[in-house]
Formats: sequence, C-alpha cells, structure tokens
Amino acid sequence: MLQTLLKLERQYSIVRHENAPLLHERETFLEHLHQQGTSLAAMRSISWQLLNVIQLLKLDRLREVTFYEVEQASQVWAEQQRSNPRAQSYAYTGSYFLYVAKKWLRFLGKLKMPTVPRMRFADHVEDFAQWMTDERGMSPQSVRSHCWKTSQFLKWFSQRHRLLSRVRITDIDEFLIFKGAHGWSRKSISVATQALRAFFRYAEECSWCVQGIADSIESPRLYVHEGLPEGPEWKDARRLLENLNGKSPTAKRTKAILSLFVMYGLRSGEVSRLLISDFDWRAETFTVRHSKRGGVQQYPLQYEVGEAILEYLMEARPRATCRNLFLTLRPPYRPIGASVLWSITSRQLSMLNIQLRRRGPHCLRHTCATHLLECGASLKEIGDLLGHRDAASTGIYAKVHLQQLRRVADFDLGGLL
Repeated sequence: MLQTLLKLERQYSIVRHENAPLLHERETFLEHLHQQGTSLAAMRSISWQLLNVIQLLKLDRLREVTFYEVEQASQVWAEQQRSNPRAQSYAYTGSYFLYVAKKWLRFLGKLKMPTVPRMRFADHVEDFAQWMTDERGMSPQSVRSHCWKTSQFLKWFSQRHRLLSRVRITDIDEFLIFKGAHGWSRKSISVATQALRAFFRYAEECSWCVQGIADSIESPRLYVHEGLPEGPEWKDARRLLENLNGKSPTAKRTKAILSLFVMYGLRSGEVSRLLISDFDWRAETFTVRHSKRGGVQQYPLQYEVGEAILEYLMEARPRATCRNLFLTLRPPYRPIGASVLWSITSRQLSMLNIQLRRRGPHCLRHTCATHLLECGASLKEIGDLLGHRDAASTGIYAKVHLQQLRRVADFDLGGLL
C-alpha cells in the first residue's frame, strides 16, 4: 500500500516510511481506509501524519495510549508547526493530528478513553429497560426514549437526594415545571410523564420507592389541535420531488430519500436501515423493517420511486463494502443516520419556502397519510401502510382531514331534521 501511495515521492521518503516503527499496523490501517473509499490524496496525507504520531507518542512498539496523551501530543505538534517557517498553514494542524491519531489507535484497539462515571441510578434504568423489552414487548426506539426521559429525572433528582426511596410526587412535579421553564413543550412533558409513570410502576413492583407515585403523576393539558399531525399539502410534496432534478450525487440521493418519505410515509429509521438486498427488482417489491411494531413488511415498488433509487445506485452511490442503501457521500462511507435525514428534509422544505412548525421526515409521513385519506383509502389500509399497531394511531388523521369534514357539514339531510 505504501509503495502505491508514495510512488511519486523520492526514494529517501519511502525509506523513511518503511523504517519507521509499526509498519504493518500502519499499512493495515491504510488498507482499511482504501476499502472504505478514502481518496489516495487523503491516505497520503494520513500516512505522513502517522509518522508524526509515532514520534510524538514515542511508539517504538504497539501499546495502549490514553486520550490525554494524544491531546498533549497534538498540542505539542501544533506549537511546533507554529514555529516552522516551512508550514504554510497551522490553523487546524493540531486538530488534524488528533483526528488521525484517534482514528488509527481506535482501529488498532489501543486508544484508552477516559472513564465516564456511571449515573447513580444507572442499574435501575438498565433493569427498567430490560423489563420494558421482556415484559412489555416495547420497541427498541420506545425503550430508548423512556430510558432517556427517566434518566433526565434521575440525574436531576440525584443532585438533591441519594436514595430513590426518598422520591415524592412533589419532586416529579418540580422537575416537570423546571423542564417546562427551560424549553420543553407541553407535548414533550406529556411524553415524559408517560415514561415516568412506566418507570415508577416498575419501581413500586421492585419496592424501590413508596407506593402510589405512578398513579399520582399528572400530564399537562394538551389543546385539541396541539398534538395533531402537520405536513405540507400534497401539491407541495409533489413540488418538492419535482424540484430535485439535479445531476449531482447529493441531488440524486436526496430525491431517492424524499421519494420514500412522500410516497410510502416511512420513518427515518426505516429508511436508514434499508439494504440494497431489500429490493427485488424482478418482482418490483422492497422490504422494510418497521421501527415500532417490529417485523418486516413488503411493499410494491412504485415506478417513480424505483427510478429515483436506480439512478442513485448507478450514478451517485459510492462503491463501498457497506450494504446499506443510503451512505454518506464522503469517506469513510457509512450509513446515514436520522440527523442527516432530518437535515436533508428540512433543507429542501426551506428552499421551497414551505412553512411548517416541524420540518423533519415525519411531516412527510403525515402528508402521505392525509393524501391517501383524500383518495378514499380506509383507515385500516392507511394503518397497514404506515405500520401502525393501534388503529387509534391512524384515526388521528381523520381529525385533520378538513376537506371531508366540510363535505359532511354541507351534506343535505333531505328534511330528516
């Protein structure tokens, strides 16, 4: 690998690389970067920086290195570059040293990160998560959500008391009031109360706290239209897709992603988990792993969506060993996550000046459901498409279908009154 990277370098440069310590470890790492799709120019720069990493960390042999050592070495390297008259730029040289050193040592399994102290009630949260999974059959996403919200309360509570048995309903009320005053909406607080009720029901079963707390937790009042789903109108969603006719890899990937959100109402996690092998091009179907109810579901591949995905696969998707459908466009290639999908959706909605309170992929899920309702689909059919376990989850769309409600209001009862 080094011979390929340094073929344009002078012979003494090649000898310097070959005679430096940990040659095998460096070449193995560079080969790994090459398989991920890293460019030769970037690999060449990394190979030179690895020599500086070895020198400043005094790595004559492979050993475990603490994060503190790496930080100190990066500061030394930055100072050296500031006093080097041949250095053209040193604004980011320390951070680049840190980036290369961490990436290489982590790849070798030799980077020792500082120990993060466990939260005081971490064992309780872990038991709670296991109970929700085994006894309640909740999805991993719901378990993570409940654990996070419960952890927020327990961190706050641990600063005031050491024992969970000291919890009183006034503590929970005070916590929710505090969060409401520091940015949590009524909807967020309502979801938090659900998590805390579930936690304290389990805590009462385990005798961690006094009885009756779970039943005393009250949710804030939600206004009638506050929790209703909101999404762009169907004509705006169509305009969103028609606007994506660019030739760049970013535009092709964006069109394929938004087509799945608009046409099928998929969740972010469901799109992020899609694999190339999930698509059966002969049968014109694809398989989705649902986020909430679990299991898999097969969908017919709509022509427009299939064309967008094929164009992305053939002209924009990087060649990488990762089998996820949607990858980052720059190396190291890896599956894109929910935050990237949110940014993609929000950016496109902003470009078309579509005004919404919430601008993530979920708003397009609402658009898909409302459009199907307008086309005459039943709530059962819409629920099956969206992957709802409970019919009540789908029934909420009937409340926002104002056009049909107006038709009911205008219906002539023919003198029955």
